[in-house]
Amino acid sequence: MIAIWWVVVVVTLGVWWTLWRLFRYPGGWEYAFHKEHREERKALEDARGAVRELRRTARSETWRARAAVKRAEWAYRRRVRRAESELEQLRTPDRGARVEQLGGISLHEHTVLVAAEELPLAGLQVRFELARSAHVSYVYITQPDGRERMEGYEGKEFPEAAVRRFSVQIQNAAVAANRLQERRAGDICTLEAELREARKATEPIVVAQERLEKTRARHGSDLKLPQARAALDDARNVWQDLTGRRPL
Repeated sequence: MIAIWWVVVVVTLGVWWTLWRLFRYPGGWEYAFHKEHREERKALEDARGAVRELRRTARSETWRARAAVKRAEWAYRRRVRRAESELEQLRTPDRGARVEQLGGISLHEHTVLVAAEELPLAGLQVRFELARSAHVSYVYITQPDGRERMEGYEGKEFPEAAVRRFSVQIQNAAVAANRLQERRAGDICTLEAELREARKATEPIVVAQERLEKTRARHGSDLKLPQARAALDDARNVWQDLTGRRPL
């Protein structure tokens, strides 16, 4: 069975090659295969090869120049996007991991949640008050604009000492956030400058584009390809005069 399959493959390839050769050298079996017309076939194939090689060279050089433009554009966009992303993260940090929660207040690395409302830690003021008559502890959180949030803790469920420790923990976290915000402000200024530089750094793109245009212009004005095409037309004319059929 395998032997039959190989016979079929060999026959198929032989038929395909014969048809291809008759197509490449039209005019009949004699002109496509006989030694008598070997020189004419070689002249035609050499002319085709010269055109093919010049076209391949032009396409290859143009493709490389175009690829250089794309690489320069990609590197430019990547640099700008990276600076934009880092700047956005500094300007709008996420809440971070949860540090502690007591009742309706949840302390995170960068924010505090009061009744599901998210407040940035930087600039907050926290104070503790105790209503002894009602055995209720209160934590007051004051925002930089003066607005306050309050959370009450029943003494039976939340001991006074635990509430005091939690309020101090929030206050210390707010102080740390203030220092972090000061450092972040400097980092933001640095990144803003880097982003401006990144957006202005278009010279590699311009250079690559100029190289692409020069490559196109050089191949557009090169006389070698028109001359090779003219030589191919001459070879086709010779073949047509010989066989009555004009090859492609």
